[in-house]
This record gives sequence, structure tokens and C-alpha cells, in this order.
Amino acid sequence: MGYASNNGDLADKAVSTKEQMILFSIGQPDENQQEYCIPILMIKEIREFEKPTKLPHSPHYVEGAINLRGNILPVINLATNLGVQPELNNPRRIVVIVEYEGRTFGLLVDRVVGITDISSGEIQPVSVDASTSELSGLVMVEDKMIGILRLDNIVSQLVGGSGGAAAMEF
Repeated sequence: MGYASNNGDLADKAVSTKEQMILFSIGQPDENQQEYCIPILMIKEIREFEKPTKLPHSPHYVEGAINLRGNILPVINLATNLGVQPELNNPRRIVVIVEYEGRTFGLLVDRVVGITDISSGEIQPVSVDASTSELSGLVMVEDKMIGILRLDNIVSQLVGGSGGAAAMEF
């Protein structure tokens, strides 16, 4: 027995909402390389890596700070933050400048892979506590499992929220 309804069509459209995401990777190629993504609308710009100024007493995953047109921004080494062995001496390292809830910071990644459209219906939830997880879900893109980063949890770690890291002002 089937129902013909406009409401069903609206529900199907809501499930298949697509969002553009930028894909990037961290870690040693062919060893423990992992790929993640974030919504492209959160990205202000992508810059070549420049050696940041070290910040005393900062968490181990904070690479330091950079000057972006007069604004001092912390740079988070995403590999270190997520417990992945970073790719050292990589000349293609990139800093993705992100703005989230009024805070701007850099994410140091090993390489930008590309941009893709991800449908909300394709995202699989992760089976960990969402309030502490760095991932909001997982999605398959071209036979690769990609983690969708939760920037709210990364920011809360950086500013001393529920992540328990030392508080930083930025």
C-alpha cells in the first residue's frame, strides 16, 4: 500500500541536502594517512605553511601563531591533535584558515585533496560520545572513509572548554 503525498517529496529532499566540503589529509602517505573534511563555508582561505611563532605553555597540538594581515591566529597541528604521526619535512603542508563561531584559527594539514559535495543522507554517525568526539560522522568518498570534523569540539579544546586543554585567547 503506497501513499501519494507532497510531504514525502519534501522529506526526501531534506534528507538529500548536499553541502560542499573540502577534503584534506594528515599523516604519512601509505602508512597511517587519514582524510577529513569540513564545510567549505567555514574556510576563509588556504595558505602555504609558514613557520609559526611558538606560544609558551600552549597545548602540544598548537603549532604556534601566525600573523594574518595584522591578526594573530593560533595554528593547530591537526595530525598531533588527532593522535596521528604528522608528515615531517613535507613541503606541501597547508594551513587552512577557518572561522567558527566568531573565532578564527589555522588548521595545519599535510595536503588538500579536493572539494566534494556530500549529501546529509550519506553521513554515518560515529559511535562515540558526540560531546567529546572530534568527528560528527563518517562518509564514503571514492572508496575512502572520510571523517567529518566537529570544529566546535576542536575550538572548545583550544579555549579550555570540555576538552580540558589549557585555555587560550584568540
